Amino acid sequence: MYVKLINPKTHGKAAYNNTGSSAQTLQYLQHEAVGEGQEASFFSADADQLNAAQVRQAIDTNVKGLRAGEAKFYSLVLSPSEQELAHIGSDPEKLRAYTRQVMQQYAQNFHLPGGRKLGSQDIVWGAVLHQDRTHRGTDPEVVAGTAKVGEKRAGLQAHVHVIVSARDAEQKITLNPGGRRQRFDLMRWQAAAGRQFERQFGYVAQEHEKLRPKARPRDATHDAGRLEKIAERVARINLMVPREQHLAPEKVQGIAVAREFDKTFYRMLARVEERARDGRPIDNALQLLRTGREQEPTPQRQAATALHAVQHLVRRAQATQDERTEHVAEKPGRRSAELDIEM
Repeated sequence: MYVKLINPKTHGKAAYNNTGSSAQTLQYLQHEAVGEGQEASFFSADADQLNAAQVRQAIDTNVKGLRAGEAKFYSLVLSPSEQELAHIGSDPEKLRAYTRQVMQQYAQNFHLPGGRKLGSQDIVWGAVLHQDRTHRGTDPEVVAGTAKVGEKRAGLQAHVHVIVSARDAEQKITLNPGGRRQRFDLMRWQAAAGRQFERQFGYVAQEHEKLRPKARPRDATHDAGRLEKIAERVARINLMVPREQHLAPEKVQGIAVAREFDKTFYRMLARVEERARDGRPIDNALQLLRTGREQEPTPQRQAATALHAVQHLVRRAQATQDERTEHVAEKPGRRSAELDIEM
């Protein structure tokens, strides 16, 4: 069982803004469920047939007490393995029943002051079942050249998308599954969701699933999650270096797949990040990631390193000067976002 809290800013073509209306996310979920121009069937804790407008109404009106820039909702994915789906015959009714149990656990996983516990009646959510998946550019099969972007993945691929409000049903408590572990232990909930499937449907893991992690076959779904995180790290690195130093995410991901996500790859990626933060050039980043070894220093590269160090110092000095100028220009007692208008 693969259970995930979606990162709204980096989730491929499903990227969304969760600080406003849920309309964009629901439109995507509806389109992916049944195709353009048709109506998807959503469900909730106590309803089997909801449309996107009803879910949007429930989520978008449950925001009292939240500030403009705060998250209004979160997206979750419940993705059984092919073996788990085969065990239940990929039955939509069973997947809906399972989702309701998992969302009950989601509510109960929040730790509130005084030991108070939430139940399914205390959270506002809607979900939709997707039967198929298509390959994305970050999928290992696409990177390896055995599949194309947009092609349907083979085998049983049913999974559930859940959209859940960031406020409780009484609109008194903010519920953030990605916040402090003391408030919501995400990993604990994910593990509980896997055990729930086993209990609910009498599922027993097959022998190959019981092997030690190093001996298990590659899990394409798990690898996709790794590739997504690598793309996020590359995006952060690119923000810290000049445009000519930018890394192509797909190249870095391809190296990760070729190295089977080994420790050397991640150690070298951390080294590249450190250099970017320090203002040093990362022109040998791909060499580092691919081989785990530095390029032989050349006079040209030594000169480039010195130049980048000077440029970094100049940018820091300029930023400090700009900050001082901004503070001097502000009037006492006024916030920087306010404008002075003289009549």
